[in-house]
Amino acid sequence: MKKLLALVFAFLILPLITAEAIRSCPRCACIVNSDTIECPKCLKLLNWPFVPERSRRAKVIVRTGIDAFIRHPHSQNRAYRADRNAGGDLSGQIGVWGGPATLRYLIKFDIPESFALAGIALADFKVRRATLKLNTVASDQKLTMPVKVYPLQRPFQEGSGRFRLREKHIDGCDWFYSAPLMFWHREGGDFTDSISSSGTIQNIAGESIIDVTEIIRSRFVEYAQTGIWNDSGMIIMSDPQKWIDSGFVTIYSLESTVAGGIVRAPELFIE
Repeated sequence: MKKLLALVFAFLILPLITAEAIRSCPRCACIVNSDTIECPKCLKLLNWPFVPERSRRAKVIVRTGIDAFIRHPHSQNRAYRADRNAGGDLSGQIGVWGGPATLRYLIKFDIPESFALAGIALADFKVRRATLKLNTVASDQKLTMPVKVYPLQRPFQEGSGRFRLREKHIDGCDWFYSAPLMFWHREGGDFTDSISSSGTIQNIAGESIIDVTEIIRSRFVEYAQTGIWNDSGMIIMSDPQKWIDSGFVTIYSLESTVAGGIVRAPELFIE
């Protein structure tokens, strides 16, 4: 009888445990354990090697996801090519270069996964406030960049390219494509402007905080109504409704690591 129970456990229970303990890398779909820190295939950061201290008040802090920098062809030069994906860059630019709002940033946080880890049900959660924290790279050009954040309407593929490497990457999004062979309906990203958030990013070393409550709340409201989590992410660009002199701010991406105990990658705080 004991042997029979052991066989039942091995064939029925263990596969369920194993299934819960694995996940796929959002960049290359490589199958890894759920606690894997870095994807062994594409080297994407999947989890933090430790739990950083809370820098702001929140119910849930989201620190994982996918992101990419895209740029208009008018803003390219020999080092920065519009036909090269930049989903693997440790940092990138947002701003005006060769035209208004030509340097843009796409980001999609793993909100359902973070809520599951926190043991909080998505369907029952009422968003009181949501803030996005971006860390900037210090620059000699001191400026403040007014930015707009819009919810994306189409998913994007992160890709593994870097602007500064002279290698053409077609495994992710760029100014014209949301994914290989998938055109954006609107060049530069499909987003809705019926909901948006405004903020500023300082071009000095430190953090910039943008209130994105309405964007995040709309995702939760839709989920409560449909039972389907539909979140393609957000797009951040210089404010297209304002005259902004040529320039840009440089921010750290989700590929960045912790330096001196300070989280440099973007974070989403949900209360």
